[in-house]
Amino acid sequence: MNVVSDFELLGVTIQVEGRPDMPVRLAPAQGHGAGPPPAPLVLREGSEFRVRLEFAVGAGRDLEGLRFIDERTRQGMTVGHQEILLGDYRRGGPYEIVLPPERLPVGHMARDVYQVIGTFVDKEGRVLGCESHSFEITKDWPH
Repeated sequence: MNVVSDFELLGVTIQVEGRPDMPVRLAPAQGHGAGPPPAPLVLREGSEFRVRLEFAVGAGRDLEGLRFIDERTRQGMTVGHQEILLGDYRRGGPYEIVLPPERLPVGHMARDVYQVIGTFVDKEGRVLGCESHSFEITKDWPH
């Protein structure tokens, strides 16, 4: 996958009301990183959460039609896929976008580790950046 360098992902944070923000330790999307993948974030079943994206646009050119594609898998099977239009951005930043809230599923069948691959593309379909991380749904918050 050819990634264009007009875009720099600065951070991904999971926000849950009443809890401290949880920065995601980013790993390269295709497993190109050195060392083991980061441990999954632990989230309580049924929690409502938001994802905050922070990024900058390089000096090459402005970005039009920036989209974020989020694909989630569990035990190797796709369980979620969404594409969110983020808009147009001029060179510079940092920019911060908070995605619409989502609610985690509830029940023992939902408790598992989920892999997430987030891909940023422009209106021409050029891949600008990718990230991967994981989260675990548990019955309660960790102590």
